[in-house]
Amino acid sequence: MNPRNERWTTAPGPSRRDFLRTLGVVGATGALAGCSFGSRDDAAGDGGDGGNGGGGDGGDGATDTPASSGNFFEPGPTVSLEPVATGLVSPTALVTATDGTNRRFVVDQIGKVYVHDADGLRSEPFLDLTDRLVAVGENLPNWVAYDERGLLGLAFHPDFAENGLFYVRYSAPTDDDELDHRERLSEFRAADDGSRGDPDSERILLDLPWARPLHQAGTIEFGPDGYLYAALGDGLNPYNGQDLTDNLKGSVLRIDVDGRTGDLPYGIPEDNPLVGKEGRDEHYAWGLRNPWKMGFSGDDLLVGDVGQATWEEVNVVERGGNYGWPLKEGYHCHDPQVGTSEDGECVVQSDRGESLIDPVLEFPHFDDEGYPVGFAVIGGHVHTGPVEALRDSYVFGVFTSSFTEAAGRLLVAVPQESGRWPIREAQVEGGLDIQILAFGTDGTDSYVLGTRTALADDPLSTEAGVVYRLRA
Repeated sequence: MNPRNERWTTAPGPSRRDFLRTLGVVGATGALAGCSFGSRDDAAGDGGDGGNGGGGDGGDGATDTPASSGNFFEPGPTVSLEPVATGLVSPTALVTATDGTNRRFVVDQIGKVYVHDADGLRSEPFLDLTDRLVAVGENLPNWVAYDERGLLGLAFHPDFAENGLFYVRYSAPTDDDELDHRERLSEFRAADDGSRGDPDSERILLDLPWARPLHQAGTIEFGPDGYLYAALGDGLNPYNGQDLTDNLKGSVLRIDVDGRTGDLPYGIPEDNPLVGKEGRDEHYAWGLRNPWKMGFSGDDLLVGDVGQATWEEVNVVERGGNYGWPLKEGYHCHDPQVGTSEDGECVVQSDRGESLIDPVLEFPHFDDEGYPVGFAVIGGHVHTGPVEALRDSYVFGVFTSSFTEAAGRLLVAVPQESGRWPIREAQVEGGLDIQILAFGTDGTDSYVLGTRTALADDPLSTEAGVVYRLRA
């Protein structure tokens, strides 16, 4: 989760200095969605290595620095967590198929998809792509603390019960020395009885060169319109968020997996916003940095976009919308040249003349006293299940607020017709003992996925991944 490879600039404070000493390096949080740590102290040259995690020896102090002050967000409803799956490494998604089997499919970043049903998590994977992935957690630059690559997304065709088709996003190796890997979106077919996916049935839809091991995003989901939506990060080049002609990065794409347009292995919906205009026709919305997690709640596409300098944000994404990156971060002006965000008179239009759309909510990395609030927003969904206290609230979270503890935060927000959505922090009975990686729903219950291993202890080397069901 690296929000960036530069130092952050936020107001200094004693507790933050202790926190950074505990961290040992600038940006060491790095996990999947993109988040790093830093301060004005670092910009002045007295801390960190200017990279994005992975180096340093822990500094000279404060190994017990609190993850946060715990009082930034207003307290929200109290919930409990029921563990329903353990023994995973890094669970990155929980999705369902419309086949009437009451199964949940859990994606593990290291390359496997498991079935969870009434008997629990099955030991044999539904799909195993470990031999097609990059070596997750290996051969990384020393400024990357946690590998963002791997098996990142899964979506079942709306007619899966009839055609057996499903789709995955994953990171594949490359022989090109100029690249780190390739990002693939592929179609697979399940066995006739739907019990297993057939790895030999792969049909590659997108095969994109990726120069760095960061900012892939990865969520894929079918919308109410039957089209497949795919999130792509900016690849650690912020200007990709506004470049609609030369690449597909920093965007949400929309394609028709049942059609064909020209030589493409998929179709382009006729009402995609750039059809007949300048830019790649696959783009649906753009101006995003690292939309690690997104999901539909009814007709609304809710996207958590991981921040760089100071702010995390969630957007309600619409066709043709420009969400501002790298010209804005949250509601604030962003300078892509130096990587800082601050208040002031911001750019309100892109070079194309599009209005830049503000998010529906934001939160900072640090509070006014210098305590960490949280790094890397993890997008979720509107809860419609049996937990009455969460009903019709947007359930989402914070990846972590600590390097040395598993310190995710479970958040809720009430959707508004206009203006910002107020944020509260759910009170978890017994505490929340994970870094949050993803949320999921099976149409009834809501789930939160994560790892109990702190970043300092290398989560990808453990089997501390867990799936919790939210309960009253």
